[in-house]
Amino acid sequence: MKNILKYIMLLCTIFSVYASQPDWSKNIASIMYSKCTSCHHEGGIAPFSLMTYQQANSKKSAILHNVEDNHMPPYPANTSFREYAHQKNLSPQEKQSIIDWINNDVPEGDISIAPKPPEYTGNSIIKNPDFIASMSVYTSQAKSGGLDEYKCFVLNGINTNEQFISGIEVIPGNPEIVHHVLVYQDTSSVGDSLDALTPEPGYDGLGGVGSNTATLLGVYAPGTEPYFFPKGFGLRLQKNAKILLQVHYPAGSVDKQDQTTIRFLFNKDINVREVKISSLLDHQNIIDGPLIIPANQKKTFHQRFVSPINASIFAVLPHMHLIGKSTKIIGITPSKDTIKIIDIPEWDFHWQMAYTFKTLQKVPKGTIFYSEVQYDNTVDNPHNPSNPPKLVTLGEGTTDEMMLTFFYYTPYKAGDELISLENTGISTGIAETQLLQDYVLINNHIIQSENAERLEEISIYDLQGKQVYTTIVDNQSSIELPYLHASYFLIRIKDKKGKTKTLPYIH
Repeated sequence: MKNILKYIMLLCTIFSVYASQPDWSKNIASIMYSKCTSCHHEGGIAPFSLMTYQQANSKKSAILHNVEDNHMPPYPANTSFREYAHQKNLSPQEKQSIIDWINNDVPEGDISIAPKPPEYTGNSIIKNPDFIASMSVYTSQAKSGGLDEYKCFVLNGINTNEQFISGIEVIPGNPEIVHHVLVYQDTSSVGDSLDALTPEPGYDGLGGVGSNTATLLGVYAPGTEPYFFPKGFGLRLQKNAKILLQVHYPAGSVDKQDQTTIRFLFNKDINVREVKISSLLDHQNIIDGPLIIPANQKKTFHQRFVSPINASIFAVLPHMHLIGKSTKIIGITPSKDTIKIIDIPEWDFHWQMAYTFKTLQKVPKGTIFYSEVQYDNTVDNPHNPSNPPKLVTLGEGTTDEMMLTFFYYTPYKAGDELISLENTGISTGIAETQLLQDYVLINNHIIQSENAERLEEISIYDLQGKQVYTTIVDNQSSIELPYLHASYFLIRIKDKKGKTKTLPYIH
């Protein structure tokens, strides 16, 4: 009898382990769709697609190597130091699921329950922008085996009145070759003068767009959707400002063409709280400078900045060049509390992004920001642009260096720290996207205009297709959605005429 019981327990254990083993349909597809396929789809910046089981199976060795070494998905920030809204990194559970799946010979599972793949059409999400501008068609010169190309462009639209931007969308003309985009505004003619020096569109630029009066408006990297600020906030767009782009084209994109476009939504509120983007940590507050890294040396520098106001921070964007190694920033408040800002232990110039906090971060007046930034100007640094290494000093060129961190902030008001940025900031774009006609989703509320056909039903599904929420709508103009503990869902809305649409819903 004891042997029979042992045998039964062993069988139960085996069946339990087998049942818990991840497969494509139950587990892996949802991870790929939420963390990987924004780059790894046909026409995306990544070299291969992971949209189907067959495609992922054929690349299982590459997936295993990059997941085990934390190379992919590219999300340089250390999220055990601080978590951010819309993180693209794998959780420990997701990472282990992928590893177990591949080591168990990549089972497909019941394909009938697999989630529907997301659609990447390249179409705009902001359907009715208040401002739109495009660069001239440019043909990349970045040859295979050569250097990446960083080109700056003056766009063809000019804003004639001062406005406050509530939403920014960057639409790469060729997603296969646009690695990242920095969006600036400038009221000077410096960009036009630099552009006029060459017959082709654009001019060279690595650290910025070449104008000291240009100010940053936004950032695009593969997988990034429109950036929306919470209701009542906006970036000031100056009267008659020109829009300048710095676009990164990777090596191997030679002879391919691009015409990137930007779209802005303007804040129509009467009283708008201005959001500023400033490099509060810059070269002026390096306390052990100047920024000089001799050849064949590794050096560490520090910055110190004291906040002159009570502030609320939306996001941070660190910036260095190719020999940057790591950066870490904290704030010490007057009451000696520590505010963790960001930790990037392995800097990668090719994956720069703005990191949006989960809620507005309160920073009391007198808070001291400290940064520690490391540089590696040796042959051990595979990104070093010089071989053998050369002396590196401050500058905007490929072989120069910088030490900046941009802060997105506004003067603090009581209650700011309770404002969630999970459905604003860098998101899937659903935060302020037109859904059917005259419907938008803002801060977990579906809002419909007076002229819209009334909604009838709202349902939310997880990526296994299981309905987790549904409600019948009874002529409300604003419908609050529930808080859900996971992060990635599909939301389906149906109006009174029976028209439906399904879109991603990310917390």
